[in-house]
Amino acid sequence: RGTGPLEVGNPIMLSRTHLLLAFSLTPCGGLRLSHTGRTHRPTCWRCRRSGAAMASDAGDALARQLRAEASRRGTGADLGKRDMLTKIGPHSTTSPKQVVEHIVVELTSGNISQAFRFTAMPPWKQGTHRSTTDWSMRMDWERCKVIHGACSGGVVDMDRFEGLLRSKYAALLETESYRFVGDDSAWQQKNGAEKMTAPKEYTVEVETKKGEHMLLKFKLVYDWLVYCHLVAGVSVFSWDNDRFFPGSLDLECDI
Repeated sequence: RGTGPLEVGNPIMLSRTHLLLAFSLTPCGGLRLSHTGRTHRPTCWRCRRSGAAMASDAGDALARQLRAEASRRGTGADLGKRDMLTKIGPHSTTSPKQVVEHIVVELTSGNISQAFRFTAMPPWKQGTHRSTTDWSMRMDWERCKVIHGACSGGVVDMDRFEGLLRSKYAALLETESYRFVGDDSAWQQKNGAEKMTAPKEYTVEVETKKGEHMLLKFKLVYDWLVYCHLVAGVSVFSWDNDRFFPGSLDLECDI
């Protein structure tokens, strides 16, 4: 036998019965509305953001984290390359040319400690980790020799290094301007390819505040402990012949 619309087993009839019972339990058979205390909120439609916008937000978040880290370390918010070299010290992604420029600029301000910081360490003083390395000694710029990419020669501490600078390299403390002479590439070139860890040499012309011209040859080696080139030795050549040969600049030659 089929089930009619008024049969007890009909689900539609059961739902109607429950609805009638709910109405009958309210006073005067009216509809009872319950108040839950919730306020009406407008519907908020969200669209999926583009990949460029998400990448921009990621870059902004990274910049904020960098500024927060700089503030935590007490290094300020300006973490440009020169600022990083001054406050963080030798670190990766620093080219040997940037190291030479940093030393020349810092010595112009009399900051000898920065030159000491970026001077190569004796290989026999280095440990396998920063915590086991003797950071108090550096190579003597005047007596250091570079053999197969490694330093050999005399070493100095901070006090002797300062004395050496003030006596042998005083021109660097009185630099008015400087420029690279010859090869000024960021990295050592070999067969058209850059060698990121190879020794590098630069010749720098320095003009002092007294008007003297000096040529300095910087030799740098790669330090695997700090992943950065450091200065091993510096040779000084005077370009002011009149200082040693008076009257040489007064000669006129007809060519």
